[in-house]
Parts: sequence; structure tokens; C-alpha cells
Amino acid sequence: MDLEIRHLRVVAAIAETGSISRASVLLGHSQPAVTGQLQRIERALGGPLFARDGSGARPTALGAMVLSHAQGIIALHDGMMRDVRRREADDADLRTLRLGATASPMAAGLVTVSRQLLPDAEVSLHVSDSDEELIELLVEARLEVGLSADYPGYELAVPEELTEAVLVVEPVFIVLSKDHPLAAEAEIPLAALADEQWLPGDGKDVRMRKMFRDACRRAGFAPRRVQRTSASVVFSLISQGHGVSLCRAITVERENVVVRPLAGDPMWVRERLLWSGDGPVAEHAPRIRDALVAAYQAQAEAMPAYRAWQQSRGRP
Repeated sequence: MDLEIRHLRVVAAIAETGSISRASVLLGHSQPAVTGQLQRIERALGGPLFARDGSGARPTALGAMVLSHAQGIIALHDGMMRDVRRREADDADLRTLRLGATASPMAAGLVTVSRQLLPDAEVSLHVSDSDEELIELLVEARLEVGLSADYPGYELAVPEELTEAVLVVEPVFIVLSKDHPLAAEAEIPLAALADEQWLPGDGKDVRMRKMFRDACRRAGFAPRRVQRTSASVVFSLISQGHGVSLCRAITVERENVVVRPLAGDPMWVRERLLWSGDGPVAEHAPRIRDALVAAYQAQAEAMPAYRAWQQSRGRP
């Protein structure tokens, strides 16, 4: 078997994270798939690359040697692809504007303001499964602009090739049925939700899950009833009284559900605009940023729960 860049990335991810399970999350693959790929790589190279025990995976002597070459090869490959993509983007001269986002409530606004500010560009939106994938696409110049969310205390580092501008830092709220006993409260203590069925949607955001569990621990409980489900049906389940879910403060209330702040603001989310500092969109990025912030503020003003929270905290 000839080794390819994707094989080297598997080896590098296991070394970086210290375990196959964490590497599978980083790579966006299932753990059995990563395990099987590692076994094929080890057979091709003639020996184990990692010593595995209860504490994780550590490179063997062979693994350390392979890693010393793999990391350089990956860096050279990625540098070449960045240059190629950047040249393609420069040649396009913003005839096309490729936007990216995860499941952000600001994604539609990004499309709107981009079309308003750059009416001659053909605007498209790519929705990524993770912020890690989104950042990779930006670094490779396969996107010009991206919206990325992370969480204070659980930040996702941005490569030096990209420029970031923080658009907003907002509290995490809770969404629950309008018939829930706590729905009449202005703010809800997280501890009061200890026995609830939690509906985290697709639950792919590792940092969000860690922030949530840490906040629950500080509130004196561990969330025992966590039901994984599709994000598309979360609001429907909540409206029928089948659980509660964390949400962005900017979330629009729907029929039979209400959005409420969490008392004491135990969790926060930060939305960032990302772009290549030397890419063709760089000169337009500040205007996109300012228009997005203005659109966000107007939307926040129309959200009763968010507006009340801002007033109670003395925020404009």
C-alpha cells in the first residue's frame, strides 16, 4: 500500500490528540474507521506506530521516525495547496464570493450583507459540519469568508494565515415548552434543570459539549438524560414537552416554545468573522463585519428575552 497524505494525517492526528477516539473526532471519522486505517498503515510500514494502553496512544520508535517525516510532508502539501487556492481566488478577483458557516443564526445575514456590499459577485454559502472543517477550507482558500463560533474558555485557535474579527459575545440561553413549569420565570437557574431530558441536536461540537458538562458540574449535577437527535426536530420535540435544549440568545421563539436566559450566565458563545489576511476579500471584510454587527443588533432588539436580558445587565 502506498501512503497518501490522508494516511499521514491519521498518524499526525493520533499523535496530536494522544488517542484514537479523540483523533477520530478531530478527523471527522468514526473510531472503527480510524482504527482500521491505522492498522493498514502499520502493516504497510512493518510495525506498530503507537503503543496503546489505558492512558492513550504514544508513538513507538518507528512511529516517532514516521512522524518526523509526516509532519514536514503535510506542511509542504498544505502550503502548496494554500498557494494554489489563493492564486485561483486572486484570479477570480471576487467574481465569486464563497462564504462558509456552521449552524449559525448569523449565516443568512452574512449572505444578505455580502450581496448588498458586493452586488457584482456571485455569492454562495457552504455549511460545514464543524468549525475545524470551516477553518481548514478558509486556510486552503476554498472559501473567502467564514463565520465561526467558539466558547470563552474553550476557544478554537485560528491559524496565522487567517484574520479574525469578533462580531459578538452572547450568553447561552435555554429553550423549553411554553407549558413547562419554569417557562414563566424571567431567568432559569441551570440547577433547576438537573432532571430534564436534554436535546443537544446533532451534538457534533466537542467544545460545546464540554462547556455544557462543566457548567452542569459547577451547578451541582451531571446531565444524565441526554438524548441525541437531529437538530431539525429539536424544536418540535420541545414544543410537545419532550425536553429542553441550549440555544443562542438570538434564537427566534417558535410556536409553543419559549427562550429564557440562564441565571448567572454560566455559558457564553463567541461569533467570529474569518478571512484570509492577504486574500481578495481582505479590503471588503471590515465593511462586511460592520454590516453584520448592525444586522445582529437589530435582530437582538426584536427578541424579547434577549432585550430584557440586555436591559437587566445594563447593556445597550
